[in-house]
Amino acid sequence: MAAPLKKERQAPRLSANEFAHYMVSSDTARMGILRRAKYPQSAPLIRYRDARDAVCRYLTDRTRSLNQLVSAESMLKQRSEDPAISAFWQEDAKFSIEVLRAVQRMANQLGQFDFIAAPREQPKLIVGGVEISVWADLLVHGVAKGQDQVGAAVLRMTQDDAETDAAKERRRNMGIYVASLARLHVEQNLNLNRPPANRLCMSIDIQHGEIFVAPNANSRRMNDIENACHFIAAAWPNV
Repeated sequence: MAAPLKKERQAPRLSANEFAHYMVSSDTARMGILRRAKYPQSAPLIRYRDARDAVCRYLTDRTRSLNQLVSAESMLKQRSEDPAISAFWQEDAKFSIEVLRAVQRMANQLGQFDFIAAPREQPKLIVGGVEISVWADLLVHGVAKGQDQVGAAVLRMTQDDAETDAAKERRRNMGIYVASLARLHVEQNLNLNRPPANRLCMSIDIQHGEIFVAPNANSRRMNDIENACHFIAAAWPNV
């Protein structure tokens, strides 16, 4: 029997994390990222779904009651010990508990922001012919000089694997790229009746305990993003 053909994506499409990874990688590694994006081996299993929902409920709660996180952790602990479910979901439950505890450690950092529930329907971000899946987990409201402003927060929950200074810098740059994509997403796709502010467009790296915002002097980074997308669109047919 012939081996099944790989599913091929005809149009360039990457997740926000894939794109950020692309931006901080070598030329050789970039081609591997594009190849995996064009020929996904299987439908991705979405980790941290229940943790993400609990974190969003917690951050949009005006009182920031820990009950949201405590209840979610109790449910996830039962799942992690349930022999009736797969090893994948048991492991996901354990990782999700780590996320909930990491959010609690970030309480002081997150306390300065006014988080609002994000729209359930959000268009994909299109840049230079490339579709980038940027999802605002939360909106962020703020005021500057008497003017209401808005931004968006993207929750990043990948494991903290940055052990060296070089790895930490790479992860930081990825966070800034995701924050910059959030800024583009707010401006292009979300009609929020408030002007967007870079300081309110952020990537929250929960496992690493850091918040990265879109830089004020961001024109060069935006140009880099657009140029990279034009290159990806041109290279895609030959990947």
